[in-house]
Amino acid sequence: MNTEDTGSGMNDYAEDRYATSGENEQQLSILFGTYADIMFILLPFFVIAVFKLWQSDVKSILSSYDLSMAAAILGGLAIVKFIMGLMIDPKMLQHKERIVFLIAGTIFLVLVPGLLFSVLVMMADPVPQFALFVQPLLLVLGIVAYTGSVISTNALLHKSNK
Repeated sequence: MNTEDTGSGMNDYAEDRYATSGENEQQLSILFGTYADIMFILLPFFVIAVFKLWQSDVKSILSSYDLSMAAAILGGLAIVKFIMGLMIDPKMLQHKERIVFLIAGTIFLVLVPGLLFSVLVMMADPVPQFALFVQPLLLVLGIVAYTGSVISTNALLHKSNK
């Protein structure tokens, strides 16, 4: 009788470990897809940056509006991912307050500042020095927002299905 209990416990452990491994593999696949999206979005901006480096220096990249525009694009895509997460499964509506908070944070921290800095940098004759630091920060925030939108939507969806 003891051996049957031990065998059953071992099978449960193996099944749990297999399920966890499958979930981890799915999360990893989602991350690879997300980073592939980000690389595809940033590809034209990378080509522009290489061209500007060929013509000039790093300051020309940091003082143009390209980084802010890329951040705004990623922020907009993050918002779309959050909204699609709500639309995919009706069970996601139980997390609507969290998702609305994340959407508002993305608009406040990435989308509006990215668009605003794009316009301000285009209009500025000498670009202010602080813009050289804010624009890369906005780009990093855009990447984090897009990645976070995909990860959090999938995590909430997985939580809702349990």
